[in-house]
Amino acid sequence: MKILITGVAGRVGTELAARSLAAGHTVRGTVRPGGHALRPALAREVEIVEASLADAGALARAVEGVDVVVHLAARMVPGDLPIDEFFDGNVLGTVRLLEAAVAGGTVRRFVLASTDNTYGPARPRFTPITEEHPQLPGDYYGTSKVLAEQVVRNWGELYGLEHSIVRLGSVVEPREVLPLFRLSWARAFLAAQHQAGRRGNLWPLFADRSDLSRVLDEAVGKRDDDPAVALTGPASTSWAIHLTDVRDAADGLLLVVDRSDAANQAFNVVGPRTTTFTEGAAVMAGRFDLDTVTVELPVTLAFAVSHQKAAQRLGYAPTRDFAAIVDAAVGETDLAGTRTG
Repeated sequence: MKILITGVAGRVGTELAARSLAAGHTVRGTVRPGGHALRPALAREVEIVEASLADAGALARAVEGVDVVVHLAARMVPGDLPIDEFFDGNVLGTVRLLEAAVAGGTVRRFVLASTDNTYGPARPRFTPITEEHPQLPGDYYGTSKVLAEQVVRNWGELYGLEHSIVRLGSVVEPREVLPLFRLSWARAFLAAQHQAGRRGNLWPLFADRSDLSRVLDEAVGKRDDDPAVALTGPASTSWAIHLTDVRDAADGLLLVVDRSDAANQAFNVVGPRTTTFTEGAAVMAGRFDLDTVTVELPVTLAFAVSHQKAAQRLGYAPTRDFAAIVDAAVGETDLAGTRTG
């Protein structure tokens, strides 16, 4: 099978390309002109096409002779980008790629990487969040992905194009988790959300509030070290986030590519379970011999995403919880596409 992976040089794209090659597939990947490049060893095995999502001609060349498209390329954070340009890439870029896939005549399935942000995890209606949860994101990135999902479904109706939607949740490489659940990370996380305002994906928790990083600093006091930090909300309810190891994400995507019963379905592809800040702080304290500080904030961020549908239909079985990801970060790993050291 010949697979096109857009955004192949990203964390998920790199891992998916390596695992697809190991499974015997042929891989072509797109990178932005002037963007990141693949590791040299992997680049020798992947056919690379420079293609902007704004360039219909380049996208047409990218899909030529391809069986499956896995569309990973997207902007996650608007930053200082004008919002219309942000939506152009994530939504109209998907339209251009779909048009190229249909016109090319060989693509049998289009897989869109979406996000658990489409559910509005800052204020979930119920938890764990299943695929039936209302999609009311309330942020720019999640909204762009809801629109992209609808476009993909519509092209399925228009042209009979098989499609699958994969809602990924907080994907991390092992090397990225080492700062997590520590004071410096918690401070930077809270400050960034405050600064982002309504451009942030968790703005409903932070809008119209003072900078919670200052609340954190007042509670912790002056410290020269970087202790583990457990954030809680009112009534000592622990904050929680649902992390996904990039290896589990790539495994889930590959199942969606290979399995016939993934056609015309949406799946949550996330880690085995949510990670509370209390648990995360305990892991970091135990692994690195740190003190632990618990700080109560006036709001609670806590959600869990269910992967039961992917487990039952596809056999998706993520195994890497936060402790396992930390262990991989400090030791030898089975990471196929990205090495930690």
